[in-house]
Amino acid sequence: MPDLATPLPCRRPELVARPFGDNGSYLVRNRLQGESFQVGAEEHFLLAGLDGGHTSESLCAAFAQRFGAALTEQELQEFLDLARERGFLQPDGMPLPAPVAANGFHADLTPPQRAPGRRPRCPQPAAWMKRLAARLLSALAAVLQWLGGLLSGAARKVQWVRLTHLDFVPRPDDVFIVTYPRSGTTWMQMILYQLTTDGRMELPHIAEYCPWFERSLRSARGFETRPSPRLFKSHLPCARIPKGPCKYIYVARGGRDVALSYYHLYRTYNGYEGTFAEFFDLFLRGKVEFGSWFQHVKGWWSHRHNPNVLFLTYEELTRDLEGCLRRIIAFCGFDVPPERFPGILERCGFAFMKKHESRFDPALETLWESGVRLNCFLRNGRTGEGKEALTAQQEARYERAFQKQLGATDIPFGPEGRKPP
Repeated sequence: MPDLATPLPCRRPELVARPFGDNGSYLVRNRLQGESFQVGAEEHFLLAGLDGGHTSESLCAAFAQRFGAALTEQELQEFLDLARERGFLQPDGMPLPAPVAANGFHADLTPPQRAPGRRPRCPQPAAWMKRLAARLLSALAAVLQWLGGLLSGAARKVQWVRLTHLDFVPRPDDVFIVTYPRSGTTWMQMILYQLTTDGRMELPHIAEYCPWFERSLRSARGFETRPSPRLFKSHLPCARIPKGPCKYIYVARGGRDVALSYYHLYRTYNGYEGTFAEFFDLFLRGKVEFGSWFQHVKGWWSHRHNPNVLFLTYEELTRDLEGCLRRIIAFCGFDVPPERFPGILERCGFAFMKKHESRFDPALETLWESGVRLNCFLRNGRTGEGKEALTAQQEARYERAFQKQLGATDIPFGPEGRKPP
């Protein structure tokens, strides 16, 4: 609540106001930002009173004198919160606004002349009720989102138990590509795809061949039917990765580059609206998805000497891709003919992968894991094949429904509708 004896915050000097409509409303415009808001007579009166010369007590008294009804401290605080949210108020410590006449607000602090016998007009509660309803709905939405988050988290835990204890049985030739996000995950997926197949880009998405292990919804149901060697990508820390006779290729990348790349991913796919400075602070404190980059790298680095762990860096891949490919081949025991190397190196380059970017898009990966068939939205664009797919009974039902509901129209669908005159 505002202190009754403390001066109130000041409105911004760039605000101007003028009457709007016939219902006593005003249009308040911020000349600097170009934004306009419609406010009622009571809100305009209060905004005009934020001139640096009023306390809460004096403004509430003036409001009561002007409108014939008391203004509570809570109502005044709600108005100040709304004014601050709309950008009407100056930051604390800024100078006082321009004189009243200079910014279009009139000295409207004296009671109006009333005809004898008329009762003073009471303020209309509509604006306050709308704000209260908006706050209640916002609170309800926050509670529902919180409950949804709890249920979603519980569902993920159940899925994780099923995945690790029922759906997945490790094999000696399984290969896990493990990274902290934005550290070369997709690049390593492409490298392994090229080393274990003929390399043709006929797959709808790389996730079909190398799924994201901990987010597997669709692909997990077919883990046991996948031919060897099975490839998986993961962002799990070393302590949580499924253990077994598998092989693990961990790729680390310099933290500064990870932070910048992760920031752009957050903005592009997570709807993040903060600045890089704000995100970088979260990154350093481990307050981003997948936690601390430092702890993630440290955990895997401590196991770099394990015989089933190959620890690589993004910087090594950039400097000597061919040398890293040979280390991967030796580590996994792949048989890759030497004559394929030039084509593999070319297809693992940034230019080639950029041409096939849709095969690596994480948004499309999520759709594919949900069961969506990619690249099937546009079929063939022909007409008439729907009639061929119907049985005689279905065709008869359609004709009856069409004649009943659209038979009197002239829509030129073809044989089923009348031709236009």
